[in-house]
Amino acid sequence: MLSVVVLVAVNLRLALSSLPAVATTIQAETGWNDAFIGALTTVPVLGMGVFALVVPRMAGRIGRTHAVSLGLVAMVIGMALRFAGAIAITLFISALLAGLSIAILGGLVPGIVREQLSKSMGIATSLWTAAMMGGAALGAALTLPLAELLGGWNRALAFWALPAAIALIAWLILERDHSPHDKAATPVRLRDLPWRSSTAWALTAFMALNSMIFYSMLAWTAPSYAERGYTPETAGLYFGVFTASGIVAGLTLPTLSHRTRYRRTLFGATVVGCSVVLLAIAFVPTFVPPLVLIALSITLSGGFAMSLGLLSEYAADAAGSARLTAMAFTVTYSVAAFSPFVVGAIMDALDSWTLVFSLLAAIALLQLPTVFYLRRNQTVH
Repeated sequence: MLSVVVLVAVNLRLALSSLPAVATTIQAETGWNDAFIGALTTVPVLGMGVFALVVPRMAGRIGRTHAVSLGLVAMVIGMALRFAGAIAITLFISALLAGLSIAILGGLVPGIVREQLSKSMGIATSLWTAAMMGGAALGAALTLPLAELLGGWNRALAFWALPAAIALIAWLILERDHSPHDKAATPVRLRDLPWRSSTAWALTAFMALNSMIFYSMLAWTAPSYAERGYTPETAGLYFGVFTASGIVAGLTLPTLSHRTRYRRTLFGATVVGCSVVLLAIAFVPTFVPPLVLIALSITLSGGFAMSLGLLSEYAADAAGSARLTAMAFTVTYSVAAFSPFVVGAIMDALDSWTLVFSLLAAIALLQLPTVFYLRRNQTVH
């Protein structure tokens, strides 16, 4: 089970990180503007938010393990469609299928793991997080070299259908053994979400603002460095450094957050640190980029990883956790989805990376008021 969980988790960010790695190459070939390139990241993230409420109902009809199989099939097809190359509608369909797949896998696999690996939850959660962020790093760092090796960016992007196919085969073998014991997922209705809870809104706002920055960086880190004088290969390497560094933050900061008496101080430190680093990228982009991007990833991914832990802590029971998670994910991904597109539109209109990263730094600081509400010993109903 742990091995299969790792194989599934690797695919959760590959679709999102692989395309930006060759965005500069795609634009050089097609002439598509920055807003369109940003939209290719917007679509799957928006799908993650829109499908968050649909997934439990789907799983209730066909069973969770079968729904996970369907999610992996969607990922295989979505990645394979990128082989078609510079066809706008095909790339958008690919992005939509990726969003559906990520919503299914991210929404259902952790619950299955909690039931079947209840005695190994710590290890399973750590492996899930590390594999997810590791997959993002692989897509960021290897897609451009693969494009040169395979003879085209479309072939490099389609190559990432292979990990999804491997995960699908492994899951089908696992499903054969566990599907008779599968449980229906609890449907989550929009009106039942904790809309009146200030704590739920504070946590959701923190995650949404954090994700606006993350998905903007996911879409534009490599292109921004390429347009500021670095080679595409170096820019891709920097992008890989940014995504890989999140593994360390994801494995360490949640544990520290759980143990420390000064949790809100730790949250605040990640927010301020993130803002300072973004200002450094805005005004001194040549200042040791790998070190700066590592600092950004640790503060940004670490803050999000800590907030994920609160989705369970603030809930009275499993059903409450499902409602809080549905609210947080639906709002977070629906809002954050548009940030890559907006960044692209700003670049088309004003052509200023300094302005873009300064705005992202300001967005980071907007998280500070929400930290005040993230106290211990609270329950969201």
